[in-house]
Amino acid sequence: SPGPQPGTTANKENAVKPTLQITFSTFTVKNGGELKVEIPVFGQGPLKSEWKKDGNAVKETSRLEFLESDPFRVMAENAAGAGTPSDPSEYIKVLTDHSGSTVCLAWSKPIYDGGAGISGYLVEMKQTAEDEWITCTPTTGIEKTNYIVTGLRENAEYHFRIRAINTSGPGEHVDLPGSVKAVEKLEAPEIELDTALRKIVNVRACSTLRLFVNIKGKPEPEIKWTKEEGTISKRAQIEVTSSNTELLIENVNRNDTGKYVLTATNFSAEIIVNVFERPGPPSELNLDEVSADFVSLSWGPPFYNGGSQITNYVVKKRDTGSAAWQTVSATVARTNIKICRLTQGVEYQFCVAAENRYGTSQYIETEPVVAQYPFNPPGSPTNVRVVQASKSAVVVAWCKPDNDGGSCITGYHIESKDQNSILWTKLNRSPVTENQFKVTSVEEGLVYEFRVYAENMAGVGLCSNTSDSVLTIEVKLKQITWWVVVVKVAFKHTIYL
Repeated sequence: SPGPQPGTTANKENAVKPTLQITFSTFTVKNGGELKVEIPVFGQGPLKSEWKKDGNAVKETSRLEFLESDPFRVMAENAAGAGTPSDPSEYIKVLTDHSGSTVCLAWSKPIYDGGAGISGYLVEMKQTAEDEWITCTPTTGIEKTNYIVTGLRENAEYHFRIRAINTSGPGEHVDLPGSVKAVEKLEAPEIELDTALRKIVNVRACSTLRLFVNIKGKPEPEIKWTKEEGTISKRAQIEVTSSNTELLIENVNRNDTGKYVLTATNFSAEIIVNVFERPGPPSELNLDEVSADFVSLSWGPPFYNGGSQITNYVVKKRDTGSAAWQTVSATVARTNIKICRLTQGVEYQFCVAAENRYGTSQYIETEPVVAQYPFNPPGSPTNVRVVQASKSAVVVAWCKPDNDGGSCITGYHIESKDQNSILWTKLNRSPVTENQFKVTSVEEGLVYEFRVYAENMAGVGLCSNTSDSVLTIEVKLKQITWWVVVVKVAFKHTIYL
């Protein structure tokens, strides 16, 4: 005999405990796309389900809906054969979108097709104030599980229901919970930044900067591009559509570096742009120390690094008498250097540039500087005098200069000449460190004059005043030989015995 009529069961023994048939582990959904999870439930009797995330119950929102299926129907069978298939079981239905004249519906296939394949679906609607249901789809149904109902009156309230069709005809209808009002759907403005835009956007100088951003929101949000700490270049081209916006700047330069702010009505997002090019010149180039054979330079890093880390510095020098620059070092890692092997007394000029992976900056130059000690030669010795004389020697003494030039006296140089000569003769080969010197190169009967120079690290200073003239003669008294030293003082000679 035929099985039970559709919508009934033979007895309580036909009740089946609900079971879930899960055939997935993860879902991959594109950003901004729709996620739909369908889980077949097999069983008999009213179903109640609960969704959880990380152990916590998930509540419905405007973006998230849960729809449950009712009990499915069965087809009974005995020795005489199978009975008439039941109507298709119910299925999950969802309202995906709506506007002032349209409603978008989507649903899943019935969990049970009543024993025959599903051939299509019917969508019906009616206004809340009316009783008549109108079929929106073709009478033969549609194969897809989604449909856009058009031609609605704005601000009118509608109800919708869906039927599945198999060989036994349309199944029981499933109502969309509640009613739908044909109004423009309000969505808060939302800015979707690509992964690349969430990081620093790096672009080479003279190339094109392109910032493309997807926008969501209903009604269409007002879009505005700004730049923090400055204004957007006049070369910028900005395009805005209902779903995206683009900022385009060709031939970018260092002035285009910075943080760009995109505002959609009351929602904003920040994009940091970094333009790659050669750096600016080093800052604050200083001559820290100048000596006779070296100089010490120091400088600060560039105020603008070209969007890339400074890798090294290039240091050059030149003699101001030449226009050619010589490279001292092209691989200086620090911000200081000591340049040696300079020629004392020569005027030099120095320059420094910074480098990154995109090129070398302009050079920053020092003022011309002479390679010399940072102090002066000493003054002239004082009180140069003859303190002792003999047949073959004269002892000359002096006092140190009043001014040592800023450096300790390292020695003295003594010169002499015959009173009737204009040529001075240097008497010592190496600097004399004491304040007196014994002259052994005198000749009897000549009149000598002496002068002294002081020396320090800066060099030899000015000569002293000339000493008094000295005459050496030999006088014999009572068989005793005496050496007579005649000193010219004022207008007469004084004889020392």
